[in-house]
Amino acid sequence: MRLLNTDSLQFSEFFDHRIPAYAILSHRWGSDEATFQDFERGVQQSRGGFPKIRGCCQLAKEQGHEWAWIDTCCIDKTSSAELTEAINSMYKWYRSAQACYVYMTDVFWNNNPPSMLPVSMERFCGSSWWTRGWTLQELLAPRHVEFYDRRWQYIGNKQSLAKEITEITEIDIDYLLPCGTQKRHEPCIRAWNCRGHHEVEPSVATRMSWAAKRTTSRIEDMAYCLLGIFGVNMPLLYGEGEKAFSRLQEEIIKQNSDDSIFAWTSKLVWGSVLALRPVNFSRSRYLCRRGPVKTHRRPYAITNQGLDLPITWRAWDSRTEELKVLLDCGICGPQGFHNIILCFESLSGHSWFRVRTSEIKTMEHDTWYNPPDQFGPISMMKTAYTTSEEEMQTKEGPMGEMTKRIMVETKADDEQSADFRADTSSAVSVHFQSDILNWNSRPIQSSTTASSTRRTSFLAFLRLR
Repeated sequence: MRLLNTDSLQFSEFFDHRIPAYAILSHRWGSDEATFQDFERGVQQSRGGFPKIRGCCQLAKEQGHEWAWIDTCCIDKTSSAELTEAINSMYKWYRSAQACYVYMTDVFWNNNPPSMLPVSMERFCGSSWWTRGWTLQELLAPRHVEFYDRRWQYIGNKQSLAKEITEITEIDIDYLLPCGTQKRHEPCIRAWNCRGHHEVEPSVATRMSWAAKRTTSRIEDMAYCLLGIFGVNMPLLYGEGEKAFSRLQEEIIKQNSDDSIFAWTSKLVWGSVLALRPVNFSRSRYLCRRGPVKTHRRPYAITNQGLDLPITWRAWDSRTEELKVLLDCGICGPQGFHNIILCFESLSGHSWFRVRTSEIKTMEHDTWYNPPDQFGPISMMKTAYTTSEEEMQTKEGPMGEMTKRIMVETKADDEQSADFRADTSSAVSVHFQSDILNWNSRPIQSSTTASSTRRTSFLAFLRLR
């Protein structure tokens, strides 16, 4: 790690446990930043971004920090190896900083007289710093974050401005300020059948939603800026375009069994089970890692043929000829606490593609089947919704807090089991193919959306077991 001395403005390199305490800068890049090469040639003071570096070092020195890290000059960007290491380590570096200074060049802060405070706060909330992809981890990772305007006038810190930051970023305060171990999403208060989830960390979909409204200069950076937030590492391949976000999701899947990564929406008819970009998670803020119905599914994994996703509870809609698959994640809202489902249409043979992606679908009034074990019976679950809490209390007594009534029964009849196994919906494994079949080369038309082109880079392949 290359650090800048706040007194001499000279660089020194440190490794592992020898890295000293340091302050770190978060900012928006300008068009004339002072780079590492400028410092090497001694021309850094001629750059328009040098006053920002000098102001950061001066502030750090005043607060007792001997060293500072600034991304514009502390990384040799001519070295691809060093750039890759820096991007993969950046979340950890921000996390380990003693203080993080957020420098907002487009904010002029003035709270004297007090009547000017609303105007200043409006400028603060409207800063472009909140719209950038890289600044998300720079907000979340450090324990101590201070905000400054373009004159290095102190605005406040992450704790004192937590309410405003939550309104701007839609990040719940419990996740913004890691001061507790039990998190409770706001909609749980309105969902009368939910008694709280007490999640230690947010779901994958929730974290993705934080980046949904942010942008980066390069397409690939929209994936690379999220590496630390999900605790994954991967090589940087500039030029791969939106494939970078697919690679990010694959890396998350390898290390995380959170089904909410599949719970995204798209106005485009995309057909894939993986999202195209973070904006597809804009409605996923309140998704939970677990739903009220447990799937008890075997872990899924990336294989040489794609994603292997075993299915347990699923339903077949004969009217639309759609297969509904129950995910092991849920969402809370005024209508209650429900599991998320995915809908698939058959393409040909055992090939399927995802449909109805315009909204997050939840477990509906249906008959849900669970495939049998090797020697076990078939289970069936019927879900019936009620219209009010009073009606449910009348029907269910002490279980009145549940929005839906769940009945589970076992079919032991061999004939029924044989018929069930013959049905298309008795598939127990889904494979999401990526590049083996080049479906992107030809449009795929659906009977329900004949005018829409389906891009299916991750098709679903259902097969019997």
